[in-house]
Amino acid sequence: MNPREITPAQTVADANGIPFSRLYGDYYFSKNNGLEETHHVFLQGNRLPLRWAGRSCFHIAETGFGTGLNFLTSWHAWRADSGRCERLHYLSIEKHPLPEAQLAPLLGRWERLTPLLAQLLAQYPPPLAGFHRLSFEGGRLQLTLGFGDVLPLLEELGTPVDAWYLDGFAPARNPAMWSLPVMQQVARLSRAGTTFATFTAAGAVRRNLQQAGFRVEKRPGFGHKREMLAGRLETAGAATTAASPAPWFRLPEPGSSIRQAVVIGAGIAGCQVARALAERGWQVEVLERHAAVACEASGNRAGIIAPKMTAEPGPGEHFYRSAFLFTLRLLRRLQADGHGLEWEPCGTLQLNHNAREQQRWQQLQARELPPEFLQLLTPDDASARAGLPLPHGGSFFPEAGWLNPRSLCQALLAHPGIRLRLHQEAITLERTGTGWQLLGPQQALLAETAHVIIASGRDAARFPQTAPLPLVPIRGQSSLAAASPLSGQLRITLGHEGYFTPAIQGRHVFGASFERGSTDPQWQPHLDRQNLHQLQHYLPELAASLPPVQAGHTAIRMSTPDRFPCVGPLPDWAAFAHDYARLRHGPRHQAFAPARYQPGLYLAAGFGARGLTTSALCAELLACLINNEPLPLEQGLYYRLHPARFVIRQLQQGSLPS
Repeated sequence: MNPREITPAQTVADANGIPFSRLYGDYYFSKNNGLEETHHVFLQGNRLPLRWAGRSCFHIAETGFGTGLNFLTSWHAWRADSGRCERLHYLSIEKHPLPEAQLAPLLGRWERLTPLLAQLLAQYPPPLAGFHRLSFEGGRLQLTLGFGDVLPLLEELGTPVDAWYLDGFAPARNPAMWSLPVMQQVARLSRAGTTFATFTAAGAVRRNLQQAGFRVEKRPGFGHKREMLAGRLETAGAATTAASPAPWFRLPEPGSSIRQAVVIGAGIAGCQVARALAERGWQVEVLERHAAVACEASGNRAGIIAPKMTAEPGPGEHFYRSAFLFTLRLLRRLQADGHGLEWEPCGTLQLNHNAREQQRWQQLQARELPPEFLQLLTPDDASARAGLPLPHGGSFFPEAGWLNPRSLCQALLAHPGIRLRLHQEAITLERTGTGWQLLGPQQALLAETAHVIIASGRDAARFPQTAPLPLVPIRGQSSLAAASPLSGQLRITLGHEGYFTPAIQGRHVFGASFERGSTDPQWQPHLDRQNLHQLQHYLPELAASLPPVQAGHTAIRMSTPDRFPCVGPLPDWAAFAHDYARLRHGPRHQAFAPARYQPGLYLAAGFGARGLTTSALCAELLACLINNEPLPLEQGLYYRLHPARFVIRQLQQGSLPS
């Protein structure tokens, strides 16, 4: 069995430069003219750009990304259309992605696509399973690439599609892509009036589409293909009409059409949410009780951006690495736009500093993850990468590194749709007939809006609207040390039980302490000694070279019992307790009402020590939920982030306090 979770495409070009798949024995696009084929089959077959005209958001989904020709052609057509939809979402599923290095030569024949191709290549993800959200045109065009088998990835979707490009290899060579279960998922994810188009006219494909509920017609094909299929769904699929298998996690209904929101908190989480909404044309006010941004848990001199890997792949690893890759793409976009980020993607090495890490390292070797994402280094190789002697090898993430959180907050808020209001402490939220009032000291009215996002770190737990959530305070203190001749040679970030950065303006940042349940944010001298002792234990030579330790940063981080953040709409807690009380008897053979939420109220909290890595993807998720757009991650991962998950578990166990 191949240990790789994703097997890249095996492609050759024929004498005319047309790409051919060795795995499937078929061409990626027409030998006559692939660009014209895309226009004829997929754009004209779905009556585009006519059908997206004037829409606020339009959603195209594709089975078979291939070379990306269909996506680039659709992007070009959307960009050139003065009547285009405000936002275009394009989702494409690919089991065997082409390596990035092969895309440019294969598509270079079409000069009009060259500028767009360059932007795609700048964000193109490594071959890792799952969904990868890419953003273009200032956030108005979103590409979600799903790497993996088509059926399970379709099952992870829950947002309706407006037009389908069915573009796998020929049905005779790739029957799994055209099976009845796949077409039933396509129908499930379609609205009434959703269209599809495909190059094939195979009878089995036509019958499967018809059995799934589509009205199918034959149309003239392209080039040597005499016929193709196109059609539409007359009755909305289950994703838009039927109760969810997990109705307690059902997506919130669209709220007020006025695109204005208030975000409580100008730390990393709040600034990420504000930016994600502003890029969708929203006007956002950010309320911050301090005199500057990033004053509490986001106030560290430097934090680490890196994924969290496990010996066996699971939801936790999947979430953290998806979030890591999304954050890297965001940072590159912000940097390209001229924002002054203090960021160094120098690479991060997680040392094999104990038996557990050594075992994980060995198991990761067997998984053959792509080297652009992860490299497994011996002690000698690790020392060469680091620039100084190290006692251990480890797992090296070449694109990871350190970031100054305050510089990121400032870059995120540098958008005309965002207004920052300092010295504004929201203490109370009161529901009105049309939205929410945010009240400060002495019940002073700070703001009134239909949409509120609570992203205020440890203060998130002060609001009664979040009361049932098990947010756990954790005090963390980092330390500083001036660089020594030895430590100044360090070129990468090191991880053990804590972390140690390269010299940043002559000083290293290291730590950090982890005191669960502590709510005192004051600096403690003994925690600096604890951080140094930890460093001495795992990196004694490095620690011995350092001058006396200096005070760093202390703050209270909020975590959760399952180590996933809480991101999503806040439930109507009383309604949940009533509607799902029978869960203790098991969900089988019971009909449950869809989730009821506190209208317009959302949460982004519980990021623990990994908010720098995870907050960007979580903010994108929130913005999609609020704006009624396709989600940037699998539905199963969304369920693991949903604020209702703890109450649902208690109801299932019959342990919810009355």
